[in-house]
Amino acid sequence: MTLSTPRELIGADRWAIAEGEGPAGRSITRYREPVLGPDQTAGYPRCLRIVWGYADEGSGALPDSDTTNLLQAFEDRLVAALENDAHAVLTAVLTYDGARQWVFYTADVSTCGARIDTMPQEQDPYPIELDAFDDPEWRYLRDEILATVARDA
Repeated sequence: MTLSTPRELIGADRWAIAEGEGPAGRSITRYREPVLGPDQTAGYPRCLRIVWGYADEGSGALPDSDTTNLLQAFEDRLVAALENDAHAVLTAVLTYDGARQWVFYTADVSTCGARIDTMPQEQDPYPIELDAFDDPEWRYLRDEILATVARDA
């Protein structure tokens, strides 16, 4: 089956994992396959990055098992909040240098933020930072993230 839309990408839920080594230590990149081409990304023109720093930048740290469990619980909640109606699509998850970054594409960042605000929390609010920018052809995913994966392979 050929996938040609973000909605189909969510439904198929196929992932690849790449590991690399850089100046800041090991990195793990998980990304959805197949990677959609620029002509297949209509309706999802905004890139939303959500970053959870769990160790000092420059430490090169990957998460320990307790932190991994927290990050996974958060990701499960994120996906339930943003993907259940295909409002946004999670395209990649990067773990490197003391942080995990989730890369979503959406048409409406404000609604994503509102949904994240209403997600169940642990005892303390999630220590996350969000930023968003226009990227209708998903160049950040292909040219920044996946180009790095190709170089590290």
